[in-house]
Amino acid sequence: MKKKSLLSIVLAFILIILAHGIWDVSLSKDEMTGEKSAYASSSATFPTEIMDFPYSDTKAWLGVGSDGNSEWVYVGFNNSPNLNNTDTQDGYNLIRTRIKWDDEVENVTITQDWGSKFLHFRNDKLIIKKIAKSNSVLLELDWHGEGKVYFKFSLKGSSSALKKMRNQS
Repeated sequence: MKKKSLLSIVLAFILIILAHGIWDVSLSKDEMTGEKSAYASSSATFPTEIMDFPYSDTKAWLGVGSDGNSEWVYVGFNNSPNLNNTDTQDGYNLIRTRIKWDDEVENVTITQDWGSKFLHFRNDKLIIKKIAKSNSVLLELDWHGEGKVYFKFSLKGSSSALKKMRNQS
């Protein structure tokens, strides 16, 4: 009985941490050039409803990268997103979708290089400001064979992670 109670407490603690989100800061160095980049990223999350096979294990995270000169925003996935209703361009797809910052829904355009596991936002400065001032963001994607799929990211802790990222890039 005591083991079961302890396990329940540990699981509850883990769920509380995951519900509040954890932002991490990491560094990357190009071995050839010595150039450094820093990244602030949310914890990985499953979609609000688990998808069917072969996408049932799909997770995503929201990230901001900086090389000291510029910053960019992306959503990374452990599996390459297979999205519908995209406009094919030269080497990438253009995706028009909706995003919800706390309670404010707006249209957004993102890009995906062919076969990439990353989606990139087009208006980085505006998106970074919204990340810093919002509590959560919900991204809608039209996923092949699944229909509308939603990824919700906690933005709690993002402001301090962005400051730390900028100090390290």
